[in-house]
Amino acid sequence: MNTVKAIIISLAIAMASPTAFAQRSRTAKPDTAAINLQLRMEVLTSQVNILSQELSAAKDQINQQEQAPIRAVEEKVSAAHDKLVGMDERMLAAEGSILGFSKLKVSGYIQNRFEYIKHVKIDTLPNAADKGADSSWFYVRRGRIKFVYTPGATSQYCIYPDFSKNTVTLKEAWVKLSEPWTPMGFNLTVGQMNWPFGVEIERSSSVRELPERSTASGKLFKGERDRGVKLSFAPLTKMGPLASLVVDLGVYNGYGIDNSTFTWNDPTKPKDFIARAKADLGVVSLTASYYDGNEKYSATSGNYYKGRLGGSLEAYYQFLPIGGTALLAEGVQGIQTGKKVLGGYVMLVQNLGDKISLAFRADTYDPNTSADTTIFGGTSDDLKYDQTSNIGAGVNYWWDDAVRFTLSADRTLYHTGMMIMDQHPKYQTYQDDKLTAQMQIKLALLRKDCKDTASPDKSMIRQQPYMTPAYLFEPGG
Repeated sequence: MNTVKAIIISLAIAMASPTAFAQRSRTAKPDTAAINLQLRMEVLTSQVNILSQELSAAKDQINQQEQAPIRAVEEKVSAAHDKLVGMDERMLAAEGSILGFSKLKVSGYIQNRFEYIKHVKIDTLPNAADKGADSSWFYVRRGRIKFVYTPGATSQYCIYPDFSKNTVTLKEAWVKLSEPWTPMGFNLTVGQMNWPFGVEIERSSSVRELPERSTASGKLFKGERDRGVKLSFAPLTKMGPLASLVVDLGVYNGYGIDNSTFTWNDPTKPKDFIARAKADLGVVSLTASYYDGNEKYSATSGNYYKGRLGGSLEAYYQFLPIGGTALLAEGVQGIQTGKKVLGGYVMLVQNLGDKISLAFRADTYDPNTSADTTIFGGTSDDLKYDQTSNIGAGVNYWWDDAVRFTLSADRTLYHTGMMIMDQHPKYQTYQDDKLTAQMQIKLALLRKDCKDTASPDKSMIRQQPYMTPAYLFEPGG
């Protein structure tokens, strides 16, 4: 058995030896097929790498070609954005300018006029000689522009030049401060402004139904304006019908802006005091005014007491279907250079439709109501016949909201004594007749929330929109 195992093992070893030798022989010699295959694989790999690089380059090129218009668009968008940023900055600057302009109100008017005057007596002094010179002329009666700036709810200021006839003057220049904390609405105005006395003085020339103010207003408040300070408030805002009551208290130099002797200064230490109360009751408005002051006629003259007491009534109602009717009556009495003075007027206005209005006014002024000849000299008749009266009538036609034509006729009566050298000494009435044709155009550039409250619109026909358009402001003057 062992012999058989040995024989089998020997045979197996003998058979395995050639196989192992043959294997070693094959390993020892190079296999050219494998080498060739490996080389081909390397070549293919290199070609694949090259193709990959070319493909990557092609992709990059395609991407660049695709991104080129995108970049162009992006550049355009960027440029547009820069422009928008610049426009935004400019718009912000413009917005600031517009905001500033929205706080500025510019208004004004021009009155071109033709007058024909038939003079019988020019000088209004008693016993004056008759100069009897007729005349006619074209001229610019008023050319005014008013700037009112309102920075906020608590402050406002104004400058108001006038270009009339052949001169340039300053009508108004004031600053107004308002307090928003109390219901009475206190406001303080400092500078050159209208005298807060009565109604007619503050009524703008651009809304008056007749070209000029009454004789008394012109004599007692020449220039209508003065330099000083005014406090205004509404003391009864919760008192029902009296809630509209407005009180004005003012302290002024007293000489006005048209005084040729004291052009801007006041030679008297005491200042003039004015108080006014006005209540608007709807159809009717009532005003009461008080004035107390002193004045000189020259730097060396004595002080003269100057006092005024006035009252006015404004009424509006539409009695007739053709239009509203307005009535304005005002009177003033006082003391001027030691003499008692008295003046007043009554005016009636009737609208005819929405384009025409008619106005009629009668006024009078007496510079001395006293009959005491021992104090003022002359005779009792000299003092009795020294008043001036005026009767005026006019028609207004609104061409449009900005242009108005006015035709008026005035007859001024001077009651005075003839010169003592006349053969028949007596007292008679002289008269001057004046015909006025006027064209007025108004300007207003403002926001509706930018309102000048220092010189309010005093138009009597306040319920007629064509007479005082809502977008127009009436500057005092």
